[in-house]
Amino acid sequence: MTRLPMPRLAMALSLLMIAGLPAGCSLFPEREPVRLFTLSEPSLSASADATRDLTLRVDTPSAGALLDGPRLLVTPSPGEFQAYAGARWSDDAPSLVRDYLIEAFRLDGRLAAVVDDSSRARSDATLASHLGAFHSRDREGTPEVVARLEVQLLDESSREVLASRRIEAVVASEDESLEAVVAAFGRASDALARELIDWTLAKLVEP
Repeated sequence: MTRLPMPRLAMALSLLMIAGLPAGCSLFPEREPVRLFTLSEPSLSASADATRDLTLRVDTPSAGALLDGPRLLVTPSPGEFQAYAGARWSDDAPSLVRDYLIEAFRLDGRLAAVVDDSSRARSDATLASHLGAFHSRDREGTPEVVARLEVQLLDESSREVLASRRIEAVVASEDESLEAVVAAFGRASDALARELIDWTLAKLVEP
C-alpha cells in the first residue's frame, strides 16, 4: 500500500470533504454584500454676483482615525461609535467632503477657479480644514446627521491664517432607513457648503 505524504493526504481529505457537501454549501462563510453610497449633488445654483478673479485651493480635510475611512458611522450613545453593517462610502469621508465642497464652490461661480490639493495650478488662497464630525446619532428616536468642519483660510504666498471658523450642520433624517440617513448626510453637507462658501467669499474680498 502506497502512503501519501502528510501534506498531500491533508489536501486529498479536504477535496473529498468539499466534494461531499450538498450543492450550494461551502466551507467558507459568504461575505455580506457591501453597498456603496455617495453624497447627493450640491443643490446650489450660480450666484448673481460677479465672478472674482481668484483661485481657491481646497485641501483634503484632516480627520481622526475614526473618520479617516469609508465607513458610515453612527453613535448609538455618547462616546460610542459603530459602523452601519454592509454599507460604505464610495471614498474615504475626508475626500468625499473635499470633492463635495469643490463642486459646490464651482456651482456657486463667484470664484474664477477652484482646485484640489493635487493640482499644480497657482492659487490665491487655500482652504484647510479638519473634519471633526461626520456621523449620525439618535435624537429622541429619530436619526440625525452631524457634519462639522474646523476651517482655516490661508494666504497662499505667506501661509498666513487670514481667518478661521467652526462650521456645523445638524440635519434630521426622514426615517431610520439607511437610504434616508444617507440623504440626510447629503443635506447636512449642502448646509455646510452654503455657509462655508458665503464665509470664504466674504473673507477673500474684505479690504
